[in-house]
Amino acid sequence: MNFRQLEYILAVHEQGHFGKAAEQCFVSQATLSAMIKKLEEELDIMIFDRSRSPILLTSHGEQVIKNARDIMAKAQQLKHLKSSLEGRLSGTLRIGVIPTVAPLLLPIIIKPFVKKYPDIKLKIKEATTDQLLSDLEADQIDGAILATPVEETDMHEYELYTEALKVYGVKDKTKKLMSFQEVKQSTVWLLEEGHCLKDQVIALCGLDDQSCKLDGLEMQCNSFATLVGLVDDFGGYTLLPELYVNIMSKYRQSKTRPFIAPEPLRQISMMVYRPFVKKEQTDALVQVIRSEVSKVTHGGTVKQIA
Repeated sequence: MNFRQLEYILAVHEQGHFGKAAEQCFVSQATLSAMIKKLEEELDIMIFDRSRSPILLTSHGEQVIKNARDIMAKAQQLKHLKSSLEGRLSGTLRIGVIPTVAPLLLPIIIKPFVKKYPDIKLKIKEATTDQLLSDLEADQIDGAILATPVEETDMHEYELYTEALKVYGVKDKTKKLMSFQEVKQSTVWLLEEGHCLKDQVIALCGLDDQSCKLDGLEMQCNSFATLVGLVDDFGGYTLLPELYVNIMSKYRQSKTRPFIAPEPLRQISMMVYRPFVKKEQTDALVQVIRSEVSKVTHGGTVKQIA
């Protein structure tokens, strides 16, 4: 058994095809197939069900893949051990971020992180919560930055920050605070299905899917900018996280109000499936996020988690 064989079976599992896996590993399909067959014979385990397309894991193969991932992760840690001992972190960190956080958080933290840890290669993917949790379990990413809590209980959570949700679309300049009941009585524009913030807003305000529709118009929104534009054009309200409010124009901020206490908050965290794999790199990113978010809030209601 050797690392090359483990690399091959992980590639086949990822690609679901021997030919594509061989291309990924820069070897011939015959070589890859022979090496995997030899590993199966050595373990006395049939790893892949070759009768199906795409190729699937057997029940025993699932355990082999899980152990192979752990072994390869430890091997990567050994490769970077010297630089780690010298206080110089290196390696690759694959991070997923949900769309309602990525455009607000990434511009704040990427440059400081790269400057502080130039030897860490940061790979970032933007996707929905469900997709990121699936990617974590499949070892496609090392950590997922998303709104919590989530239903998954077997993952480690790094709390990053909390931020208040604000109401946008208030025209009455004398109005200082808003209630959920006031918001519910008007049209409320929401993000499309798949965004966890939509579910949170619906639950908070007691809404249904009809709340974001007008006669002759039904919008599926993927960004806060679109929601703000709809409110400007058609009236009604939308709820925005405070980090987004902070980057809006002064005019639009003047149409934003907090809720009557207790304000609704969303918790942003990083979820990690295997907390001890790439722990040093993950801890470094967590600390940069906490520090940089704290700087840009200027004492606002977005709070750093100690």
